[in-house]
Amino acid sequence: MTDAQTAAAEPVTSAGVDAPAWVQRHLVGWPALSVKLAVDLVRKYGLPAEHDGHRLTWYANAPWKETTLLREEAQHNFPQPHKDILLQTVNYRVPPAKVADLLTYNGSLVVDRTRGELSAHCDTEAHNILTLNIANDIVRGDRTLEQALAYHAQVVRGVAIGEPETYPSKLRFAVEESNRKTADPAEEAPLLYHLQH
Repeated sequence: MTDAQTAAAEPVTSAGVDAPAWVQRHLVGWPALSVKLAVDLVRKYGLPAEHDGHRLTWYANAPWKETTLLREEAQHNFPQPHKDILLQTVNYRVPPAKVADLLTYNGSLVVDRTRGELSAHCDTEAHNILTLNIANDIVRGDRTLEQALAYHAQVVRGVAIGEPETYPSKLRFAVEESNRKTADPAEEAPLLYHLQH
């Protein structure tokens, strides 16, 4: 039986879990950054609902709809070089007119209009929170694209020199528990509708 098969066969429970031992056993060969973050996530959210050789996933680990830690790192250079390994999702409606601004602000944002979800993909939970808070500012019109880019860099620099802002400490907007209000299934294409009726 492979490690992935063994992991999948084990019951997932958080009771009395030794996070470092669990991670050491299940994340053999993973990059050090992912291993360190996995220990923090298991301590905070318990054992993942799903785990295999490529990812760990938690569901409904508030405030998140989903949290996925990836083994494979993606190089990202904004606001400074780092590895994107943590994808976190909330239910959130992004108006179509704001999608381009969000994607220009940060290429690690993922907008799913149909499901009504917004995700951030970075190296830490705090950076994902910061990214989503600034994305919300852009959607609400509280910051222009240029202001968002400058502010993000300012916050990251403040953390680096020991003068952190509180902006990345928690989400600054209400998160919908379901996507009933955020999903946008769109309309049937008019031509197809007329051809079928």
